Amino acid sequence: MGEALLRAHLDAHGTAVNVHSAGTMAWNAGPPNEAVAAMAEMGLDISAHRSRQLTTELIGEADLVLGMTRQHVDRITALAPDAAARVFLVEELVRLGGVVGARSEGEALRAWLLRVHEARPHAQVRGRGEDEVGDPIGEPLDVYRATAARLDASLRDLASPLTT
Repeated sequence: MGEALLRAHLDAHGTAVNVHSAGTMAWNAGPPNEAVAAMAEMGLDISAHRSRQLTTELIGEADLVLGMTRQHVDRITALAPDAAARVFLVEELVRLGGVVGARSEGEALRAWLLRVHEARPHAQVRGRGEDEVGDPIGEPLDVYRATAARLDASLRDLASPLTT
């Protein structure tokens, strides 16, 4: 859901970037029916999506890596400790991005992310509990809808600094 929502918000800004999702646990399947339904209600078709395993190569190629939970962020940084300055919880990046301010004209994304990373208390790569967005797997459609709505709002807020 996050991949589709972020791509839609970046597309709305006229920004053509690669957005990919990968899981921290082995999972070789399509999205749950509830995720497909929740996204369809928002006008997005994720039915053809197939999960893939997160790898050090994917992390290394990424300018930004987002996780939904602290467990995700911990797994990402365990795989690629050198990526810590560009690994964030979705809502952590929105919150801290507001603290450091928008990207300057011409400022590279990785430079802005470093400024955001430096705004973390003690430079910890974990975020706060309220920054986490729980995984709705196994939950009813209403939980998927609520998760999708929360991600949609956060990723809409995040799209602007990512496209500057």
